[in-house]
Amino acid sequence: MIADILVACLTNIPRAIAMRCHESAIEKREASVAAAVDLLGRTTKIIEKLERHVTNMDQDKMTHIDEWHIHLRQP
Repeated sequence: MIADILVACLTNIPRAIAMRCHESAIEKREASVAAAVDLLGRTTKIIEKLERHVTNMDQDKMTHIDEWHIHLRQP
């Protein structure tokens, strides 16, 4: 369930970024593109962190939020 929610969020990122970059009013476009870049940067950081932590996590434990908390607290 956690993975489904995360994947749904990450799947919508390209559409959200495209919508931000296609602001019709020229006065608002620069701010919209900056917000899109910020969103992309944050998404990239989330994916990088997940790749570091999830690769060595037992697949049977990935479905339990308590196991995620335990795994992420380990050094």
